Amino acid sequence: MAVALPEDVREFRNGAQRAIQIHRLFLALFLAGDLLFAPGEWWLHRAHLLPFALRAWVFAPLAMFCIQGMAEWSARKHPGIRENTLIASGTLLALVTIAAYPEAQPLRAALLLPIVTSILHLQVEKVWLAGTAAFAAELALTLMPLSNRASAAVIFQSLGQLALWGLVLLWMTAASHIVLRFGLRIWNELRVQTRAQTELWVRQILSEKEAKTDALTGLYNRKSFDEYLDFALQISDGTNTPLHLAVIDIDNFKQINDQFGHLVGDEILRRTARAIQQHLAAGDFLARYGGEEFAVIIPEISHEQAVQHMEKIREYIANVHHVELDGHRATVSIGLSTHRPGETRDELFERADQCLYRAKQTGKNKIVAWESAMSG
Repeated sequence: MAVALPEDVREFRNGAQRAIQIHRLFLALFLAGDLLFAPGEWWLHRAHLLPFALRAWVFAPLAMFCIQGMAEWSARKHPGIRENTLIASGTLLALVTIAAYPEAQPLRAALLLPIVTSILHLQVEKVWLAGTAAFAAELALTLMPLSNRASAAVIFQSLGQLALWGLVLLWMTAASHIVLRFGLRIWNELRVQTRAQTELWVRQILSEKEAKTDALTGLYNRKSFDEYLDFALQISDGTNTPLHLAVIDIDNFKQINDQFGHLVGDEILRRTARAIQQHLAAGDFLARYGGEEFAVIIPEISHEQAVQHMEKIREYIANVHHVELDGHRATVSIGLSTHRPGETRDELFERADQCLYRAKQTGKNKIVAWESAMSG
């Protein structure tokens, strides 16, 4: 049964590359062992040094480099069979290692290499394929040296060795199977939990967004505006920086709804919201305060700059052409007030609202600022 993780999980898509890295490490350890034990090997094999040297220090490294190179080339060119290619190359690397030092029985443990690396492919079949390949290699290593004239004692000794290593390989394959299945089960459970947690977070984020934004325009709603204005007032009082509040109202909006319908009115609301939003500075905060009324919090700039800023927005909106209104314009009136140290949110808004009322009463499509209104 194949149990594999989704292809979009990057951490586990690199199993083949990691197997290649393990093979490279195995090759490097073989070469390091050759150099480390070279003096002792020379002493043990000094009677027939040349055949041994050629086998262990020339042919074996050359064969291992060729096997590894072919495996990496095949893994890149034929990704569909790269797991099988790497299992076969791991088995061949182990065979070359054992053939280089046939008297060193512990080196037969190199046949565990393809079994261990097959876990990285995250498929149970590959583990058993690697175990089968390793046992076939062990069988070949055991039976090939035997001849028809081999004594019964030698045959029984070879078969006993085959049985021993066969049990080791079987145990390692079964253990790798269990480890892989257990790991995959845990991963799948974690993936399910992570997905559920992610969905919960998404729902919470969407819920929070819905609670803070206006469904029609996508702007922040009145609740968010009140929270942010309280925060902005604290910053303004604490740092002695300017803060301004502009209240914007669409002129004659009731007549637009009555004459052209509420769907057209909704579109005018959305279009006006976008027009205001497009002309705001990075630090400005825009919200739909209610009905056809918007509120803008403007920090840090001077009162004169805030007035000019809002005047540009008013002029732009006045020149927007609305096909739905049959040539009529949808203008806005704006009331603006500048925060006074220690002033509350309600007091600041009340002054801006009075300015808006005066703009409405004196012709609409204009901006009235508190200081200008009072001085006038």
